[in-house]
Amino acid sequence: MNVVVTGIGAVSAIGSGEAFFEALRQGASGITEVTILDPGESASTLAAEIAEFAVEEYLESAKTYLDRTSAFTLAAGALALRDSGYSVAAGEGLRAGVTMGTAYGCLGTMGAFWEGVLEKGPRLSSSLLFTHSYINTPVSLASIEFNLAGPHGCFCEGAASAGHALAEAATQLALGRADAMLAGGGESLSTYLYRGYAGMGWLSPGEGGSEGMRPFAASRNGCVLGEGAGFLLLEREEAARQRGARPRARLLGVGLGGGLAGGGAAAAMRAALAEAGVTPAEVDALFASAAGMREADAAEAAGIEEVFGGRCVPVVTLKAALGETLGASGALAALAAVHALETGLLPGAPNVGESEFSLDLVREPRTATCHYILVNAFDPRGGCVSLLFGRA
Repeated sequence: MNVVVTGIGAVSAIGSGEAFFEALRQGASGITEVTILDPGESASTLAAEIAEFAVEEYLESAKTYLDRTSAFTLAAGALALRDSGYSVAAGEGLRAGVTMGTAYGCLGTMGAFWEGVLEKGPRLSSSLLFTHSYINTPVSLASIEFNLAGPHGCFCEGAASAGHALAEAATQLALGRADAMLAGGGESLSTYLYRGYAGMGWLSPGEGGSEGMRPFAASRNGCVLGEGAGFLLLEREEAARQRGARPRARLLGVGLGGGLAGGGAAAAMRAALAEAGVTPAEVDALFASAAGMREADAAEAAGIEEVFGGRCVPVVTLKAALGETLGASGALAALAAVHALETGLLPGAPNVGESEFSLDLVREPRTATCHYILVNAFDPRGGCVSLLFGRA
C-alpha cells in the first residue's frame, strides 16, 4: 500500500493544532465538569468539552451558520491541508476526495430543528436549520469548502466510523481513483447525545473527578463523552513526491473485523498486520479503542492478548484524556500515532486505574523507538477497524 500521510489536523478538548500535540506530550486531560447540560439533567457530571471555539480562526470564508460538528470538521480539515501545504483551486479537484466518519452527525441542529417543528409546525420551523441537520452535512461542506470533487463518503458506525473513513480513503488511493484524500471524523456534544447514552446506561457516574474515565481498569464503570475532530491528508506516494510533499508517516495496512464481542477485534488487527507484512513482534505500540465500558473493554483486551500472545505491547488509551469522541475517536488516535512515530513519545493516560488484564498500559508519557503502531477503532455495537501506521 503506497499511501503516505502528509498532513494532520486536530480539534479536541485538550487543544487544537499544535496545542493538541503539546498536550499529549504533557499528559493532559480534557475531561472536566460538564457545562453543556442543565443542572441535574445528566447521569454524569463529566465531559470532554471544547471551550471557546471559533471556527473563524481556521477558515478564510465567513459562515452564516454551522452545526458544531460541521465547524469542528472544517477546522480540523483546514489544519490538515495547511500542514501538508495542499490546496485545490475551484474546479480542479477531481483527483482529490474526502471521507469522514461520524456517529451522529449534526444531532444538535437536528434536535433544535425538531423542537421548532413541535413548537411552530413544519411550515414555520427554520429551513436554515434543516439544511444543516443531515448526518452527511459536515463532509459535504468540507468537499465544497476545500474544492474536493473526487471520491466522497460519510461513514456512520459509532466509534468505528473514522476507521472506516480512513480505510475507504486508502482504498480509493490504491485503486488510483484519487491522488489525495482528506480523511477523518468528527463529533460534537449535545443534550440529545447525553440523554441517549444516559438512557442506555453507558455513562460513567463520574465520581472522583476525572478518574471517572478508566479504560481497561477493574473499576471501570462507563464512558465519558467528548467532542472534536481529526483529519489526515493521505496521498499516493508518487503524487506526494511529485509535488515535493514531506511524508509524516505511512499507512501500511487496514483490517476489518465483525462484531467486537464476536472475535472482530483479533480479526481486524491480524488483517491489518497481514496486509502490511508485519508481525505482532514488530509492533512498537497499540492505540486502543477502549472507553471504560465493561464488556467492550474486555472484548478488545481479549483480542489484544490473542494477537500478541504473552508479549505486553505498550497500550495507549487516548480516550482517558479526550473522552469518547465517537466518530472522531479513530482519527484522533491516528493523529496521535503519527506524532508518536515522528517523535518517539507515547502519550500517557491520566488517572487510569489498575488494569484487569495483562496489558502494559502507558500511564505517563513514555519515550520509545517506534517503527510500527497499530490503531484500533472499535464500536461496542458494531464492527472493528485496525490501521497499521509506519515511520516515513
